[in-house]
Amino acid sequence: EWALWCDYRICTDASSTKMGLPEVKLGFLPGFGGTQNLPALVGVQGGMDMMLTGKDIRPAKAKKMGLVDLVVAPQSLEKVAVE
Repeated sequence: EWALWCDYRICTDASSTKMGLPEVKLGFLPGFGGTQNLPALVGVQGGMDMMLTGKDIRPAKAKKMGLVDLVVAPQSLEKVAVE
């Protein structure tokens, strides 16, 4: 949820990259503003789906739904982030 407070979010297209709210799977509510910031970024329907199911979101879908602004190759992440 820390990234939800950022103005610009970048992730990699690595097979291990996934975003979500894993605490939901343990019965906890998203903290640190997740319940407010997530729907503002991805819309109420997408935000509620993530908050109620705890589903992991892959990079391409995260980009499409507005969760991240840019998806890059792992080897170029640092260079792109600094720019």
